[in-house]
Amino acid sequence: MNFLVKKVKQKAASDDERLSDEANMNLLQALCSVNFWLLFIAMFCGLGSGLAMINNISQIGESLDYTAAERNSLVSLFSIWNFLGRFGAGFVSDIFLHRVGCARPLFVAITLAIMAVGHIVVAAGFSKNLYLGSVLVGVAYGSQWSLMPTITSEIFGVGHVGTIFNTIAIASPVGSYTFSVRVIGFIYDKVGSGEDNTCFGSRCFMLSFMIMASVAFFGVFVALLLFFRTRRFYKAVVFRRLRHF
Repeated sequence: MNFLVKKVKQKAASDDERLSDEANMNLLQALCSVNFWLLFIAMFCGLGSGLAMINNISQIGESLDYTAAERNSLVSLFSIWNFLGRFGAGFVSDIFLHRVGCARPLFVAITLAIMAVGHIVVAAGFSKNLYLGSVLVGVAYGSQWSLMPTITSEIFGVGHVGTIFNTIAIASPVGSYTFSVRVIGFIYDKVGSGEDNTCFGSRCFMLSFMIMASVAFFGVFVALLLFFRTRRFYKAVVFRRLRHF
């Protein structure tokens, strides 16, 4: 009996040691892990589509007959929501992590769901929809920039966090190019008319933002998969770290 208890304890200690080693990866080791690519794909879906909206918000406003002043205010307001998302996500996720023991990747899924709703609002094209859409997308976009470096350091360790974080951050420009050029730009050119290929009305961007909403919803499932994969890791490694503070 004592022998069995000893073996169980040894196995538990071995598992904890293995998980601890996983929390101190270099870039090559991270690239070979499933968690890296799950986080990368989630950020591609969120940061990429969010940045695509930022890049095109003025043109979207013009197509929906917003005045120049309103379009300029949307850009400024987006920056405010972006900041609030960065601050709020870090604060709220810290509370849930310390008090409830909730792994941080869950909040990536939540912010992606919010972003998907924001894209749907923009696609709907109702009166002043960009104000509500910019709030939802701006808060979610800022939240993801707040969560990503923290999750990177927790899952992959702090030894190479700068390199790993900036590698994952490549998802943002790659996603932005994909959605801005290959989705929004391509569809806009198809529905535009006249010599300057202009377009007015919700039809100009409706399909594009429904596609981005679908991608964001896909990102929700990717982030949830990351959450379920890392729950045990958070309990064995991250929470143990927190107890030392």
